[in-house]
Order: sequence, then structure tokens, then C-alpha cells
Amino acid sequence: MAQISATLAKHKKNKNGHCPIYLRISDSRSTKYISIKESISESHWNDNKSNVRKSHPREDDLNNLIQQKLSILQSIITRLKTKGQPCTSLIIKKSYNEYHQPTNQENEVSGNFFAFSDKTIENLEKRQKFFTHRRYKSVFKKLKAYCNNKLPYDQLTVGFLREYETHLIQEYKNSPNTVKSNFNVIRAILYKAIDEDEFPQEKNPFFKFSPAKGYSDSNKKLSLEEIQKIENLELEKGSLLCNTRNYFLFSFYSAGIRFSDIAKMKIDNIKDGRLVYKMSKTGTTKNIKLMPQALKILDQYPKDNPYGFLFPVLDIKKDLSDTMVLHGNISSKNALINKYLKKIASLAEIQTKISFHMARHSFADLARTQGWSIYDISKALGHKNIKVTERYLKKFDTEGLDSKMDSLFS
Repeated sequence: MAQISATLAKHKKNKNGHCPIYLRISDSRSTKYISIKESISESHWNDNKSNVRKSHPREDDLNNLIQQKLSILQSIITRLKTKGQPCTSLIIKKSYNEYHQPTNQENEVSGNFFAFSDKTIENLEKRQKFFTHRRYKSVFKKLKAYCNNKLPYDQLTVGFLREYETHLIQEYKNSPNTVKSNFNVIRAILYKAIDEDEFPQEKNPFFKFSPAKGYSDSNKKLSLEEIQKIENLELEKGSLLCNTRNYFLFSFYSAGIRFSDIAKMKIDNIKDGRLVYKMSKTGTTKNIKLMPQALKILDQYPKDNPYGFLFPVLDIKKDLSDTMVLHGNISSKNALINKYLKKIASLAEIQTKISFHMARHSFADLARTQGWSIYDISKALGHKNIKVTERYLKKFDTEGLDSKMDSLFS
């Protein structure tokens, strides 16, 4: 009777030192092998269990793939035995290959993915989703270069995605987090194509593919001691370094304002010691009491200027009335400010890699450690979706938020 198992071909190492994974089919006379078209380092293979160790970043995906293919082999063996047919390794392999050979009708999915993605990305610009538009366009620029500007739907397979993942890592030196971000965009466009019946759901390659996991820095934050180190730095007044520090601290002390909102903020957003503004991302109005630390920062800037901006972030020589110009300027200034924040971190002897958005993370973490409820934090940050919390907490009023802010920074 034929036996099936998974094995690592350690004698077939590629140039990266990885060994291919095979399915092994053995009977009393011969042994046949079937490649699953995946390779890993020898250290990630468990010989005793014939599977991928948990130390591999794609352990779940690979072991699921192995089990899926072994199940197919087992069903072939069962079918052959039921029909009283010979059950040799050769016949099993042949049956497996026939099983995996799609018909022309099954394999054909007409259309060009880039035609759909171009239309979708262009629509983002029309809807004034400028930051999303810029991000999506950048991701697909790399993908188009890889595919020579043509990607038929029927080439969107698990194998293609894995090859492109390798390309991003080897050619662009992208980190796992950047790779994942790229695939999130590709998946979002493909899912939209599926919703619009451009691509069949049953052929969705993301059912079986997910990029290698990386370390997420989305929850990085600074401690209050590190914030105070930044605050205590002796910096030249009016310099870009000093202004950068001020923008970051003003965001932190004002419940984590996003950079795009800081950049566009006007003097008339300050009303009777309060900050009232519409958040760019959600379109909701935020109304909070300004803390003494934030008011002290505001004292460093003139109360009136011909352009009305609260801070000198944007390039006022540009036509900022043009929405595309405005958002392009915000994006470039955000990159510049993040660059200077790294210098500030170095001066303050802080090891964490700082970005402007960390002011928001740091505020949220400090509020959490001070005992704020999830609802209070969500309200302070201006989050739109707090469905679970709102089931039992109806409303967090402005006076209550004032009290929370006072207790946090007093």
C-alpha cells in the first residue's frame, strides 16, 4: 500500500540556502516526489513531524498548504482503492497531476487588472482622497514596473504573489512591514474588482497567500519621561528643529492631532482657550480644552499673520488654494518633520525611532495608563467607529473631557 508524507529535499539547496518541500509517495517498488513549489531553510523544518516549525514567519500558511495537498493525495488513494484500481506511486502522482491541470475554461479570467486599478485610483483623486490616491499610485507603480505594465487577471495567482513578494524584498529591500503594506493595497483593489464582478471570488489568491509577518511599529510610543526629555532640550528659537519639537508636543498635549491637521490649522481654530477644528481624516469636529503646555507653545507664534496659519508649516509661496498642491505640500513637509524628529530623538538620547504620528500613540498610551476608559480615549482621539463601546457608554460630554485633560496634564 502506498504511503504519503511531506519531506524536505536537503540535497537541493538553492543559492539562498533554502531547500524545496516535496510530497513523497512511496510503494513497495518505487518512490515519487511532487514539489509544492515552496522552499525554506533547513533549520525551519521539523523532521520528526514532517512539517514547518513555528519559527518560520509563514508557518501556518505552509503547513496548511502541505496538509491540503496531502489530503488531495489521500482522496486519490481512497478513490483508486474503492474502484479496485492499482494504487502505485506512479499512478497516484499521475492522478494528482491530472487533478491539478485546469481546463482552459477554468483557467481563463479575462481582463487586465491594471485597467481596473487605474480607474479605481483615478476615482480616489476625483473624490479628493489625496493621501490614499498617492499611496495606491506608488504601490501600483512598482507592480506595473515588475509586470511591464500588463497584468491579466488570470496571472493573479498565489505563485505570482509569492514571486512578487520576493521581488520586493530582494530588489527594493523592502521590510516585511512595507511588503505587507504593499499587498494590503493590491488586495483592496482586487477585492473591489471582486465586488464589481470583474474577478471571480473562488479564484481569489489571497485565500491562500499572505505576506511574511514583520514587526509592527504601529503601537510605538514614548513614555512621559521621554516626552519631557524632548521638552527640556535647548533649541534655537525659530529654527526648524525647535518648530518641529513644538509641533510634536502641541499634538501630544492636544490629544494627538494628526500632522495634516496641524499643518492646515488656522489661528481662528483657537477660541476662548479651546481648540476647535474639523479632522481631515474623518470630517468630524473636535473641540478640546487647551492645556497650559499647549498654550505655552502657542505663545511662541504671532497671533496674526497675513495667511492665518497657526504654525509656519506649509510653503506659503505655493498656491495652497489648489487642493492637489496643498496635499502634496503637506506630504513633503511631513517627511521633513519626521526627518528632524529623528535628530531630536538623537539629541534627547531616545533610542526609539520617532515619527510625528507617535505623538498620537503616546497620548493614547498615557491616557490608558492613567485609567481612561476606551470610550474616553476614542472620544479624545476623535475616532469615528467605537460601536462596541457605544453599546454601554452613550456619550462622553465636553465637560467630562475637560476634566480628563486637566487630570492628565496637571
